[in-house]
Amino acid sequence: MNLLAKREHEVPAALEKVFPGMDELVRTMFGRMIEPGCGLLRSSVFDSKWETEVLENEVVVKISCPGCKPEEFNLEIVGDFLNFKIDHCEETKAECKNKHYVFRERSCSEYEDSIKLPVPVKGAEAKAKYADGVLCVTIPRDMTQPLPAKTIKVHCEK
Repeated sequence: MNLLAKREHEVPAALEKVFPGMDELVRTMFGRMIEPGCGLLRSSVFDSKWETEVLENEVVVKISCPGCKPEEFNLEIVGDFLNFKIDHCEETKAECKNKHYVFRERSCSEYEDSIKLPVPVKGAEAKAKYADGVLCVTIPRDMTQPLPAKTIKVHCEK
């Protein structure tokens, strides 16, 4: 259905002329359309929201991901990048004793991203905790490699 929608509810003009009311039909049937190329998770729970805070001795990265469990996270620090992956699965099951049916719903989603850390860090000493839908990763700064200041002279070519 992404081929029908360029943006949220925008149906191509040629299609609208042939099938008047197609925009409303698509909106009624599918609700808000997902932008092509953004992936299913970008417009759902994992909307790639994080904040990075550089403190005197550490870097704190907070990633918003409600509804997850700690075992669903896979974190890795490579150089000055924090790579994270979330494999989220839910299952709902309901049985009715008076009826002859079982309701079962499964939902699985996967999301991964990389965050460029603004300062050198000691990745081996990183710690992570998950509470209230926020994953908080604390990484000590690597103070042994101070970034030297460099003065650059600008020359004019004639």
